[in-house]
Amino acid sequence: MNDFNFVDEELDLLSQNGLKRELKTVITAGGPWVELSGGKRVLQFSSNNYLGLSNHPEVINACKAAVSKYGTGSTGSRLLSGTTELHASLEKALAEFENTESSVFFSSGYAANSGVLSALINKDDAVYSDELNHASIIDGIKLSGAQKFIYNHNNISHLESLLKENKDNFKRNFIVTDTVFSMDGDIAPLEQIGIIAEKYNCFTIADEAHATGVFGKKGSGIVEELNLGKSFPVKIGTCSKAFGVEGGFCAGPKSVIELIKNKARSFMFSTSPSPAIIGAILKSLELVIDGSWRREKLWQNAKLLHSGLKKNFKLKLNDFKTPIIIIYFNSIEEAMNIDEKLFNECHIWAPAIRPPTVKESRIRLTPIATHSQDDIEYVIKAFDYLSKDIKPQPLGVSN
Repeated sequence: MNDFNFVDEELDLLSQNGLKRELKTVITAGGPWVELSGGKRVLQFSSNNYLGLSNHPEVINACKAAVSKYGTGSTGSRLLSGTTELHASLEKALAEFENTESSVFFSSGYAANSGVLSALINKDDAVYSDELNHASIIDGIKLSGAQKFIYNHNNISHLESLLKENKDNFKRNFIVTDTVFSMDGDIAPLEQIGIIAEKYNCFTIADEAHATGVFGKKGSGIVEELNLGKSFPVKIGTCSKAFGVEGGFCAGPKSVIELIKNKARSFMFSTSPSPAIIGAILKSLELVIDGSWRREKLWQNAKLLHSGLKKNFKLKLNDFKTPIIIIYFNSIEEAMNIDEKLFNECHIWAPAIRPPTVKESRIRLTPIATHSQDDIEYVIKAFDYLSKDIKPQPLGVSN
């Protein structure tokens, strides 16, 4: 019988290289402050809960109401018994939200990207993908069987050179990009991509995961904010970040959505998301559309945090373009040292991001709309302490 020694060897190698991950268990609702198992209370700055809706009372009540009426489970896949009236209502509402004809909901953003790309693209096609696209996009392209061409991050000249050289060798050409790159906090040059796509007769797919709820007058993303709906008719979004719930979706022309429903394996062969989740998302969607003040508060917090950290000349920061603030480090060891001091000494939860997730180790700070000004200023003081050995008193934490 095999004893899986190779597993222990791989785990040991991860540990030696500072790459082994450990899970921390949260025992309270998500918010600016959370409590972890063992009783440690920490200021949360690693969450994607941008608008603070994950524990909003109206969202919770909508979740409870859906459970009371429809039960805990959906009982089957969407093509069998798993489509309730709530699922139909959500997909209609998401299509209206995205100002398009139709939409389809998936159990996760990962399932949405892998399903949509493998349904729309095949082995006779080519896909041109930004080098920093999310893993779910990369895996969706692999599942499609298409030829993949990687262009340098946000480099339009490189994208165009690849298209010039290769576009005539394939049945169809697709350009796929995140709109907000979650590990760098920057934005794809969507206007230029749209121009290139039209010039070379390419289909486009935009993943708005970290832009949904954050950008746009009604919160549907950067495509809305820049009025680029014609250039990007197929959009992928998520309900697991600014919406504060879970799941992903694709919105676009009705014919495209019908094909996805009939070909996307992650849609066809997954149990439908529970009615409780759908009920919560429907309420959260209302709050996103009607709550521009939440987006304004998010951006206010993010600007305050970035400007405060930028005053510390020892910190290497990204440019301020999104509410995702990145502090880069010279090594895994340096990033992990700051990670541990933030957590153990300052009671701030902002885990280091390391290879293979990224090439350059970093700490990713994500303020949310419900953080107070004191919360933001405390994080700034904490980083001052970590670089100057001046320890601040943690807010809300007794000695």
